[in-house]
Amino acid sequence: MFTAINNLFTAAATLFSACNRGAAAIDHCARWAEQEAYDFEARAQIERTARIEQLRNELKPLPVISS
Repeated sequence: MFTAINNLFTAAATLFSACNRGAAAIDHCARWAEQEAYDFEARAQIERTARIEQLRNELKPLPVISS
């Protein structure tokens, strides 16, 4: 009887340990994805700024038409 109870607690502890490791892995993946999103946003902002500057330089030589 005591062996069965001991095995039950061992199985429960193993299950909780596995769930804890799984949760830690999911948390790690979420942090990685969040950092990737921040990096993507920063890279996109730099590219947008460069594209706007390029367009402004292209538009400078154009004459202004007034009516």
